[in-house]
Amino acid sequence: MFILRNICTAELESLARSPALFADTCFETTEEKLAWEYYVRLVSSNVPALDGPDNPYRQLSIPALSSPILLETIICIATEHMLNFGLTSIDLAAQRQQRMLRTLGQNLITIDAETNSNPTAITTANKIEREALLTAVVLQGIVVAQTADGVLEPHVKCASWLMQALGYFEEIPQNPIARMIVQRFGMVDLMLAISRQRRPYAPQTFILNQPDQNHWDTTEPSFYKMTGCPQPLMCFLVRISHLACDMSESLETEAETKSEATILVSAFQIESELRVWGTEYKYNGQIPGRNERTPLDILSECFYWTAHLLLARRVFQDQTCSPRVQHLVRICFGLMDHLSTGCGPDSSLPQPFYLAAREAVSPEDRAWVRRKHESMTAYYREQQRNSAMGLIERIWEVTDSLREKGGVVRSTSRSSRGCGFSIVDGYVQALDRESCFFIF
Repeated sequence: MFILRNICTAELESLARSPALFADTCFETTEEKLAWEYYVRLVSSNVPALDGPDNPYRQLSIPALSSPILLETIICIATEHMLNFGLTSIDLAAQRQQRMLRTLGQNLITIDAETNSNPTAITTANKIEREALLTAVVLQGIVVAQTADGVLEPHVKCASWLMQALGYFEEIPQNPIARMIVQRFGMVDLMLAISRQRRPYAPQTFILNQPDQNHWDTTEPSFYKMTGCPQPLMCFLVRISHLACDMSESLETEAETKSEATILVSAFQIESELRVWGTEYKYNGQIPGRNERTPLDILSECFYWTAHLLLARRVFQDQTCSPRVQHLVRICFGLMDHLSTGCGPDSSLPQPFYLAAREAVSPEDRAWVRRKHESMTAYYREQQRNSAMGLIERIWEVTDSLREKGGVVRSTSRSSRGCGFSIVDGYVQALDRESCFFIF
């Protein structure tokens, strides 16, 4: 049964040091128990932006001992992590991943059959098991990030369906682990939507999309500590994501659901609200004093300026070389440079980093991006970072080629109105929508 137990880090590590405690009852082999210990001691600390005694990703390892789907997920996560550090074999990692996916598939087939025969089944007697299944599906993102060719999109679609079935788009779960999973789903869904230049799967009425910092950020597990992004800022990013899609659809088609003028009015409103909310963020290029700013504070400011960058590029349609975009890029790079590799919160930096990196123009900025990427990848070893960097290199190549041909060229899709995506923006959008990699 998926039972929550309040257990601190010291207690978990004590369990992990007890070699015979669970070996005969929970694990098929000693190697599986070693993978569980590896997750407890190392991997779980890298998943949230800020580790702590009440880290729910570490707490999850205890109820996993009585839930096969959760235990297989944790073992798979640990094995993929170990593989990237040369601590296990490719064959073993593949075997454990196949077993985990097979168990996931079997559970989904069962729930589909039950739902077809009884639409209320998921929310009654077997809700606890479905919460465990949702947890396993959402955590697939950690597995995917470790691999070079993993695909997350089907898992997020599946998690969205389970979220809807469990009622978690409208209701805040009281179980801390379930709440953590709802938070992680919301952030992964949003970041994946931004990466693919599409709308999130979660409805805009999703309870996590309604600003409530006092609830989500100041109670445990804290959304801010788990993701590095304050919950109200996440809500701004959701609004920007939808507005960017409105603008994209307006530019791509003749039949408009919203006029560009209406979209821009909304964009200016969001920008004003965002600046009011972020009045404390006044980065001036100086290195923040150690007693003034924590790494978590710096990470949250990276998300803040990334929101401005997305507004500029995807809604206001500023070009990469525009003064505003380049100013925002320099702010982002300056802040990110102050997050030393391995400081902890930098484990949640990939999304802001790779979104800003694609806008780098000068040789100096691009050289810094490559160094920062190599430093983070060497420490965290997540293979999908290399795919993200590969996309950025392609974007730089196309941008440079078009610049050499005479600057920004507009597409002809809306020539009758004299507007449309630039050629490079259309190319980048196509790359984003066709790509499979993701990391958060």
